[in-house]
Amino acid sequence: MVDRIVEEAGGEQIYKRTSPNIAGSVGRVVSDQTHRNWYGLAWELRYYYEVDGKPMRSFGSAIGGVKGKPNAKFAVDYGFGHNRLPILPFEAVSGADPQSARDPLEVTGKTVVLGHSSQVAGSKQPIPRNINAPSSYVDIYAGESLKAGNTGYIRGGATLGFFSLALLVALLLSTRRKRRWTAYAAIAFMVPALLLASAKIGIRIELSYALGFLGAYAAFRWRARWKRRVEMVNSETGLPKLRALESRLIRDKTGSGHVVIAKIQNYERVLKTLRSDDKGSYVLKLVDRLRAADPDLAVYSDGHHLGWHVASDDTNAVTDHLEGLRAIFAAPVQVGGFSVDVGITFGVAAIDDDPTVRLAAAIAAAEETSEAHNPIAVAETGSQSDLLWDISLRARIDEAMEAGEIYCVYQPKIDLASKSIAGVEALVRWHDPARGFISPQHFIQQCEKAGRMEHLTRYVLQSACSAGQLLHFRGRVISMAVNISATLLGDMRIAGIVRNVLQATRFDPSYLTLEITETARISDHTVAASILEELRSLGVKISMDDFGVGAASFEAFYELPFDELKIDRLFVANMAKDPKARAIVSSIAAMGREARITVVAEGLENPQDIVLFEEAGCQQVQGFAFSRPLSLSDLLEYQDFTLNRPAANMV
Repeated sequence: MVDRIVEEAGGEQIYKRTSPNIAGSVGRVVSDQTHRNWYGLAWELRYYYEVDGKPMRSFGSAIGGVKGKPNAKFAVDYGFGHNRLPILPFEAVSGADPQSARDPLEVTGKTVVLGHSSQVAGSKQPIPRNINAPSSYVDIYAGESLKAGNTGYIRGGATLGFFSLALLVALLLSTRRKRRWTAYAAIAFMVPALLLASAKIGIRIELSYALGFLGAYAAFRWRARWKRRVEMVNSETGLPKLRALESRLIRDKTGSGHVVIAKIQNYERVLKTLRSDDKGSYVLKLVDRLRAADPDLAVYSDGHHLGWHVASDDTNAVTDHLEGLRAIFAAPVQVGGFSVDVGITFGVAAIDDDPTVRLAAAIAAAEETSEAHNPIAVAETGSQSDLLWDISLRARIDEAMEAGEIYCVYQPKIDLASKSIAGVEALVRWHDPARGFISPQHFIQQCEKAGRMEHLTRYVLQSACSAGQLLHFRGRVISMAVNISATLLGDMRIAGIVRNVLQATRFDPSYLTLEITETARISDHTVAASILEELRSLGVKISMDDFGVGAASFEAFYELPFDELKIDRLFVANMAKDPKARAIVSSIAAMGREARITVVAEGLENPQDIVLFEEAGCQQVQGFAFSRPLSLSDLLEYQDFTLNRPAANMV
């Protein structure tokens, strides 16, 4: 006789016992109709249930004839169809049906379950592939599972761990996109394969957690790919961004050709003027002009940059083609009923190693261009280690100064009237233990870009003034000249730096000369003049370096308070062989006399040319004809030499 454990409306479990008047003394078993999942399916049952403090055998265990431990559970295998269970009316078994009696059903040796059909209200229990099965079907399947021994159960945690590990291995080993997709397909194929295999061997496997995990991962990857695709496209123009060009070069393993970056000049100003609807149209019209020679050219857009890949390895051919494109852009474009002038310049980088690095180099080259002076810039070739060394220059400069790897050398300046040393110019040098001597032009330029010129200038001033103080202490009272970048003449901080160094070293400011380099880069002469006047108020002298080259030389000479002019070495080197150079030097010397400022000729290499500078009226000369730049110790020894000795012995 089968008793039942059922659940009332309030969720309370109740044990329903068959009346003793009906059951008599027959043995009893229990059918648990409460342990169901969210879908009402029973996947696990017990061998025994506790009733009134005593263990009572479960109905499924009794059908299967298997006794287990009192608290143990077993899995129910629904691997065969419910239509394979023979269902007969009670009359066919009892012989009450005359038709069945003429053809009796043999049930000897079989287990016969007498119970409700699915038509009885409250007796329905869902099973896989039949949501209205009789309640006894669950226990019948349980008994068949125990008879067949199909009670194995791989839980959801195990399958989740297996698929998680498989996915992790796939991600670690599949570095390429094609291999990764192959691994994804293999993992997806495992799901039906495991279901079929488990059904075949009679083991229940729970895949819901694993399927949920794989579905969540697939959704995350799909969203990430969608987001990446959106980020790769310019929303205003619909063109792919430069990141897409980088991805394409990496994906295609491009190792030749050139990357070209076009910089649209005055781009932000044009966009401020145009309506929002016309901004994308403006860029697209520029792209149409770029495609004049190649309609299929893939152009990538990002802000004021347009980029593409050129297959040619001939840099000269690429630059010639870009010159032709510049001619096409000479004509304005019509946007929103307005005629808009176009200014465009180009940065070019040869792809000889990492495409990502070369793309960045092309962008950097484009940023250095200008319409007037440098419309096409070719990026320097160099290894990635060189580029990484450059971008870490800020920290390296500080370390080099602390270690003494950056230091000053001193080149004498000779007074032609007295034939004696009038002063020295402090020149900065850098000797890196790993890379050797670093070009001053290179690291000074990088210092300006990294915003470290103030720090470097303070260091050089400190070294030079300390050296000058030592020379004065040794009885050699000569001037000390230090180069100051014109980029520092936009802020009064340089005056504070000079003042603090003079106070710290106690060097006499009347013997300090500040040589202003690259005066053409002074953006505001009014501000620069006020800063130079402040410096002169400290007692120092101001010199104009490289005079005679650059469009702003005479303008700067007129508007700024200089005490000295240094004639550029271009004219000094050609003094002996070019009458035009002699005329320029003579005119500059005459101008200096009229303005009552000192004129210095720098870059003198031939001692025989000294007389020419004396005739021209130069007061001082400087160059290899007298001495190369010297260390401080060598300079102290050099003080003992006179100009009457052969120049070869003094170099």
